[in-house]
Amino acid sequence: MEAVQVSVIVPVYNSAQYLSECLESVLSQSFKNFEVICINDGSTDNSLEILKQFQNKDSRIKIIDQENQGVSTARNAGLKIAQGKYVGFVDSDDTIEKDFFGKLYDTAERNNADAVYSKISSIKVFPFKHEVLKGGDITKELIPLFLREDGLNSVCNKIFLNRTIQNHQISFPVGIKHGEDAQFNIHFLVHANSISFLEYCGYHYREVDGSATRNIIKHDYLQRIIEVYQTDWSEIIGDVISFKELEKLKKIRLINSVISLVYIYGNKGNEFTDSKRFSKLKQIVKNNTIVSVFSDPKIKGELCLGRYSNAIFENIRKQNIFLLYLLTQYSYYRNQ
Repeated sequence: MEAVQVSVIVPVYNSAQYLSECLESVLSQSFKNFEVICINDGSTDNSLEILKQFQNKDSRIKIIDQENQGVSTARNAGLKIAQGKYVGFVDSDDTIEKDFFGKLYDTAERNNADAVYSKISSIKVFPFKHEVLKGGDITKELIPLFLREDGLNSVCNKIFLNRTIQNHQISFPVGIKHGEDAQFNIHFLVHANSISFLEYCGYHYREVDGSATRNIIKHDYLQRIIEVYQTDWSEIIGDVISFKELEKLKKIRLINSVISLVYIYGNKGNEFTDSKRFSKLKQIVKNNTIVSVFSDPKIKGELCLGRYSNAIFENIRKQNIFLLYLLTQYSYYRNQ
């Protein structure tokens, strides 16, 4: 029997509305030598029944049925039984192109890569000069990029060498609400020898809950930003990056995230009243962690801010809520 080349891990939780479309896109891959590990994470809809129907039609589907424990535990359960040379991840409400895993697999084999990164719609151009990063360049260029921003965080547009995952016991962190993908990626990169970049977009995300500006009532974005900033990377990174450099990168990430959040909370396009917008902006500028980071006298020299972002930065630092509100309104109406 031919060895499995790619294990596709699909965590499933109450995804019945989109699950069939997702699985059909995976099973219709032009690349055939793969397995699909679906983890039903305590769904209360008919997701499990849909999985069983697909399994009856295609033996490449394997099902793990477990109590609801979250996406990290579900993915880790899939990693434990993955037989493929490479591992990929697909979320159960998304779809992929027919050539998605074939292109990533061929690129990995051609370049002898530990992982292949494909593009997603938000990535216009990869910020690297070369198609492949190796050794010290991964430490110098790629790991810092993950620490200071979140543009590459998703594991779903990538494949990873399973041997590296198993040899170094790389898994998704359990017990945190945010930043699981980033921690998995960085842990992998610490042990990777070669990362390949593919100028191709074959993974399609579905915005089930809508955009951030429509979900600010449901989600506490400020708390998410603080939690990511407070993540302890020492156990994963070790001495690969110095403590001083690590703290600088974390501050850059927090500042850029907070500047974006000011616009989300303050602009007229959200569902808040003006009073609520002021209250949210006040919550940001009075937060102790944000006050501490924005008051760092050296940090501004590490930032690359445009005119608007610089104005937001200065008024967060000065805790000028009224001017922050005016700036968000100006930006909102200018972009209409």
